Amino acid sequence: MKVQTIIIWIFILIIADQAIKIIINSFFLESQFDIIPSLFEFRPSFNDKHTYVNSLIHRKFNVYIGLWPHIIMFLLIEVVFFILYSYLRNNILQRKKLLDISFIFQMAGIICALIGNLIWKNGTLDYIYLKPLFIFDLKDLYLNCFAIMFLIYFHKNKTQIKRIKMKDVVS
Repeated sequence: MKVQTIIIWIFILIIADQAIKIIINSFFLESQFDIIPSLFEFRPSFNDKHTYVNSLIHRKFNVYIGLWPHIIMFLLIEVVFFILYSYLRNNILQRKKLLDISFIFQMAGIICALIGNLIWKNGTLDYIYLKPLFIFDLKDLYLNCFAIMFLIYFHKNKTQIKRIKMKDVVS
């Protein structure tokens, strides 16, 4: 994919996530209904713990990890993944589309997470309740799509990736 196309798709996903949250916050914040009974429910709520992991830590150990450690973590993850993405994209000549799509989902998910943590004053707005586990939003789906696609990419290209690794060791 062209860099321009990748950037456009990232912006489309970010706009979709934020537009849904603005509409929910403006008109449906007090609404609650079953989407698929006994499985999914529309239940908007603000997550002031910043991430699912932090919510679990807070619930289990009553420890709160602040906003800035999360922002630093998001940025570090983004830098590491961008370096890995660039390296793979430049060294594997075939089958880059799945890597590009996973990068689009990852970048959009991280940017949406940063927006949710920095701009929304009450925390990240989550609105889909997976009974009885947790509440999530579109950004979380982006990040899960990234993880799945990235693993599939690695699996499909493991021989090429091993060759790159061996080539670096030899030279």
